[in-house]
Formats: sequence, structure tokens, C-alpha cells
Amino acid sequence: MQGYLILEMRFPPEIRHTCGSLRWLRRQAEFEHRKASRAGDAVHRRFLELVRWRFGRDISGIGGESSSIEEFGHGIQVLPQIEAVRPRFLFRDRPSGTGRILLLPGLHGTVATFCRLASMIPSSMTIVGWDHLGLDESRRRPKRIAEIANSMLEVECQQGLRDDEPLIVFGFCIGGILGHSILEQAGSRLGSLVVLDGHPADSIRRISRTRRVIGMMRAIRDASLGGRIERRLVRIGLDRFRAMGLHETGRIEQSIRLYRSGARLGLGPLSADDWRDHAREVRQHDLPDLGHIDVFRNHHERRIVDGISAA
Repeated sequence: MQGYLILEMRFPPEIRHTCGSLRWLRRQAEFEHRKASRAGDAVHRRFLELVRWRFGRDISGIGGESSSIEEFGHGIQVLPQIEAVRPRFLFRDRPSGTGRILLLPGLHGTVATFCRLASMIPSSMTIVGWDHLGLDESRRRPKRIAEIANSMLEVECQQGLRDDEPLIVFGFCIGGILGHSILEQAGSRLGSLVVLDGHPADSIRRISRTRRVIGMMRAIRDASLGGRIERRLVRIGLDRFRAMGLHETGRIEQSIRLYRSGARLGLGPLSADDWRDHAREVRQHDLPDLGHIDVFRNHHERRIVDGISAA
């Protein structure tokens, strides 16, 4: 099972985003299984439950424990949505007043990526993960960064987050922009932003319009062959890129801790200087030996967990 977690698989381009999410959901089910020492069939049952929460669909009729992610990835495309998608995932619940940590994934990512990270954070604060909004077919896809951030912050307040509680936001890649917008709307609240390989929104202007259009057309072409789930996921990703081009990154009253992997990033070079005008203080920590997703794929969460705990 440990070997499965590290193994990197390549999926057909027409369902690769769907399969990527399903793979991380299965990894989360396996991780929870090892932590709780549950019965063998509990992994598959938990996987089915997590998929139902994430996609609002029941995939139990597609296959069993031995079925591949690719089988589920193809089969889920034609299934109807039978219940509301739940983008908010509660990793750890603590009493009101102790503060909150939000974990936001990268483009096309899922909060299942953070199951190990959440378990390692030595904090008395409530820990919540937020998947990208827009997967629920009964609701419109939000198109602006500030709108998405406001929706998340509003729900957290409804779920008991008080004005006097600290709020720490961790954002991976584009999650950093969403996290920055959340804290910008939170005002002078005590807290901080922790970013891994995330640029401010205006960095997207470094990419030529021609390159952006070609990339979008290729993504839409591949997704059109996959099915309704894949098309929705790709549309959400394109929405985020367009939202970056429209968003003006303001300034937050909290500090930023930037973790920078050794990877070459699609939006170009990244350093603390890129965030300097957008926060009270910015500190950079380099991880030159790690690739863009190695922290999660190869279990290096401890390299960043102290930054989130001390933020």
C-alpha cells in the first residue's frame, strides 16, 4: 500500500483530471485505514463515501476493490448527480474560539491531497479543507477570485468562526491567491498566509495571450472526449485562469510565509519579492530538492508543517 502512494500513474488525457482526483481520494481512504486500523473492506467503502461527497455520485456499481482508477474515471462520467457536492471537508474539529486553519489545493487539485498534512499539524485549531467551487451541477460556477473567497469565508463564519479567532490559510499553487483574498476580506484579523509555489494573480500576465488561448483550446478538446465530470473540472480550471487575469491582488495586514520548491513553474519565476507589496511581511523558505508536488506525492509534508503551525 505504501508503494501505491508513491507510484505516479499516467491517465488518458480525456479523463486525467477526474482520475487525478479519484486517485487522491483513494489515497485518503488508504491513509485513514492505516491510521485507524480498520477492516480491509473499509478502504473501499470509505473511498466510495469520499467520491460521493466530492462528486455527488454513487460509483459503487462501476467496480469493486480491485477495479482501477481508470475504470472509475470512465464510468463516473455518465452517472447522474444524486446529491449536493460537498466542497468543505473537516479534517479536525476543535472548540469554538481556538482558531481555524484552511487548506486550499492547487489547480485541478483536491483537499484529499492534504490528509497527511492535516494529521501532522500540531495545533489546537480546527482544520478545514476547501475543494474548488463549481463542481455541483445544481449551482453556477463562481467566476471571480473575490467571489470564491467570500463564499468560503462566509461559510466558515456560519460554522462558528468568530471575529476574534486567528485564521491561518495554507494555499498550494493557485490556492495561495484564494487564501490571500480570504485574508484580504478578513481585514485585521489575527492570522497569516502560508503559500507553496503560489504566485500573485498578476503573474498570469507574463504568459502571452496566444499561449493561454492555445492551452485552453487543448484542454477543452481533450475534456470534450471524456464526459461531463471531466468537462466540468476543466471548465473550473479555465475559470480560475480567467479570474486571475481579472483579479487585482491587494494587500493583507497579515504576514506571508512562502515555500518555494525547486520546480520551474508555469507562471514563471517566483520569490518573496513577488508578494512583497501584498502583505505586511514576507518570508521565503526554499525547498530546492523537491519538485512541485513532491511535498504531498512523496511524503515531505514535515518540510512545511512547522511553517503552518508557527504561522
